[in-house]
Amino acid sequence: MNLSTLNRPLFLAANYPPHRAWTFCSLWVGLTVLGCGLATISVPAGQNLVIPYVLGAAVGLLQGSMLRLGASGTVRWTLATMLGLVLSRMVRPYIAFHSSLIMSGAVGGLIIGGIQGLVFYTQIPGMAWWVLIQVISGAVSWGLGWFILGSVTRAIGHTTTGLILAGSVAIAMMWGISATMTAMVMHRLLALRHSGRT
Repeated sequence: MNLSTLNRPLFLAANYPPHRAWTFCSLWVGLTVLGCGLATISVPAGQNLVIPYVLGAAVGLLQGSMLRLGASGTVRWTLATMLGLVLSRMVRPYIAFHSSLIMSGAVGGLIIGGIQGLVFYTQIPGMAWWVLIQVISGAVSWGLGWFILGSVTRAIGHTTTGLILAGSVAIAMMWGISATMTAMVMHRLLALRHSGRT
């Protein structure tokens, strides 16, 4: 990945006709959380190994359709998201065990954002910014999400229904926080991509 892309001006005003910034951000967050919810309810209980694949496919497909990269680009975004989630799922528990949940989230963000960045670094300018915001949003969302999960679990007790409900809310919240933090950066990157073509 070309680190000189960090020197690109990220917050310049630029036209991105498909969506206004707030519309894009609202759709990005909404579709990300929707994909997370659909994946969570579609995976049978006890099938934890399948979750990253289904989650990556659902979230990646919905996000990719918003990026307007064409059919092949949407498929590549979906596959990059799925691969990033699967690999981060393998690595994060070791980081969390030896370090912290915040560091685990940051490493997960680095893996997911890094794979997405490598796949799209020639198609979307400034993807190094994307990797950076994924690391930050991963750390914040994992730190807050697991703190909230612990608090809610203590409040509602350790019943099976309570744990499923708390876990679902925490997962949706983690993805929602991450999507909120990454939405504006992605909109600006797409704006730069569009302005570079005109």
